[in-house]
Amino acid sequence: MSKERTEIMSVSEFRKKTMKPRLRPAVWKWEDIYPKLKETVASPEKGRGTISLVHKDTGNAYGVSPTLNVIVQVFKPGVHEHAHRHSNVALFFVFQGQGYSIIDEEIIEWKKGDLVLAPSWSKHEHCNTSDTEDAILITFQDVPHVSSLGAWFFEEPIGEMPSHMVGEPLDS
Repeated sequence: MSKERTEIMSVSEFRKKTMKPRLRPAVWKWEDIYPKLKETVASPEKGRGTISLVHKDTGNAYGVSPTLNVIVQVFKPGVHEHAHRHSNVALFFVFQGQGYSIIDEEIIEWKKGDLVLAPSWSKHEHCNTSDTEDAILITFQDVPHVSSLGAWFFEEPIGEMPSHMVGEPLDS
């Protein structure tokens, strides 16, 4: 094994290097979020758009904190997303609209203000049942934590080979 990949250090040096700075307070304004969200609805046929909120203090964790990420999704009226699953937990806050999610074959109806949990590796999909109103879900996930453990898997759509979400080795 290459000595370029290994190091021996004192515990005090290890502790110093593994200390992470505290996050500074942050805010994401709806007046900034909503236009970006609308831009992501690529085509009327697809009818769905998604953005991620990122706190720059989290570095390459790309979360709102070192262990938590937030995505905002919009579903146009009548849109039914395809089923997928991932190794991270997803807690959906219904910011706007009404519809249902199918989570591990269970239909869960939701409306503005509701919270819906999709446990880790649960098969799930969402449907906006409105004929006129967009549905907006704000989703809280533990992707940065699961990713840091090397345990982030994604299967989309269901039936595809699951993808292990890891990058190339640093020295490749």
